[in-house]
Amino acid sequence: SGQGPPTDYLLGSIYVGIPQQEFNVAFDTGSGNIILPSSTCRSAPCIAHHSYDDTLSGKSRDIARIDDLQAEVHEDRPRETVRLRVGRGSVVGQLMSDRVCLGPEESLCAQTGIIEATEMSQEPFASMPYDGVLGLGMPGVSLRKHFNLLGNLAEDGELAMDRFAVWLAAEGDGEDSEITFGALDEGRVGSPEVMWQHLAKPESGFWQLAMKDVYVGMQEQQLCSQGDCSAVFDTGTNVIGGPTGLVDHLLAKVQVKQDCSNFDELPLLGFAFQEVVVNLDPSDYVRRTDEGLCYLQIMAIDIPPPRGPLWLLGYPFLRRYYTVYDRPTLQLGFALARHKVPVVVGGVNETTEQTSARLVQPRVKAAATDE
Repeated sequence: SGQGPPTDYLLGSIYVGIPQQEFNVAFDTGSGNIILPSSTCRSAPCIAHHSYDDTLSGKSRDIARIDDLQAEVHEDRPRETVRLRVGRGSVVGQLMSDRVCLGPEESLCAQTGIIEATEMSQEPFASMPYDGVLGLGMPGVSLRKHFNLLGNLAEDGELAMDRFAVWLAAEGDGEDSEITFGALDEGRVGSPEVMWQHLAKPESGFWQLAMKDVYVGMQEQQLCSQGDCSAVFDTGTNVIGGPTGLVDHLLAKVQVKQDCSNFDELPLLGFAFQEVVVNLDPSDYVRRTDEGLCYLQIMAIDIPPPRGPLWLLGYPFLRRYYTVYDRPTLQLGFALARHKVPVVVGGVNETTEQTSARLVQPRVKAAATDE
C-alpha cells in the first residue's frame, strides 16, 4: 500500500498446559514475559485470536500476588492484576503459572509464569497475525524470575546451550525467518566469524551493547561523544529507532526522496561497537514498495531514563546481521547474515564474503575525537 512499509514479524508456536494448547507468538528480544489472551477476555483483539483457557490444563495454577507467587487465591480478596505497555498499546491481565513448551510432544518445557490478558488494546493487537508474545529478554525485563521462560528452561537443564540465535528472512530467500534455541546455525553466518561483545547493562534485562557512535558513509557523526549511547537488539521493533535529537541529525544527513530518485546516491549507515563498524546498505534501511515509493526505516523513539535513552536496532539491522544471544556469558554475537539473493554493487553481484568485507569495517575515529 502507499501508506508505508508492511510490518515484519518473527513468529513461532509455543505449547501451554497439559493437554497442550498451541499458540502462535511473536518472539520479542525486547521484553521478558509471556502474554496470551484469556478465554475470559471479551475485547475484540482477544476474540480475534486463539485464547488461553487455564481451566483446561492440569498444570495451571493461579498466582494471587506478584510479591508472593505461592499465595493462594481467595474469593473474598481481590486478585492482583498487572498492566503492561506493549508497543503503542497495553494489556491488563491476571497472573498464572503453567507448563510452557517450545516444541510439541513435551519437548523443551518448564513451569513458567504467564500474563493471561483480560483486556487488550485495539492497537497493536487487533491487526496482529499472532495470538500473543513470548519475551526473550533476561529476567530484568520480566515481572519476576518465574516469568522468564528461557531462564526456567536453563535452570531445568532443558537446553544444550543457554543461548538462542535469530535469522530474519529477506525478500527472495523463499523461506520463513528462523530462531534456534540452544545453538546457532553456522549455515546462516556470512562473516568469517561471529563477533562477540559483552552486554552493557545485563541487569536491565535488555540485549544491550555500548555503542561508540553512528557513521554515515563511514564518517563518524560524533553523536556519542559523552559515551552514553547504547543499542538494544530488538526483534519487537520493525525499524531502527533512536533519541529524537540524534535521529534528526541522521535524517539531515540521509535524506530519502519518496520517489526513490536519489536511492543510488544514499550512503552506508553504520553503528560502531568497540572497534568495529557494522554498516547497512540503503537497501537495508530504506523500504521500496511495489508502487515505486521509498520509506526510510529510521524513526525517533524516545525511551525515558532510567532505561533510556536507547537506540533500538530492529528489523532493518537484524535482517542484515545474524545475531546470537548467550545468557551464561552475558554476551551478544553478530555476523553478516547469509541470504540467497546477492547484494548488487555497481551492477555486479557480490559474494557473501565480499559483502561482509565491505560492510564490516574497523572503526576509524574522527580527528576531533583523537586523544
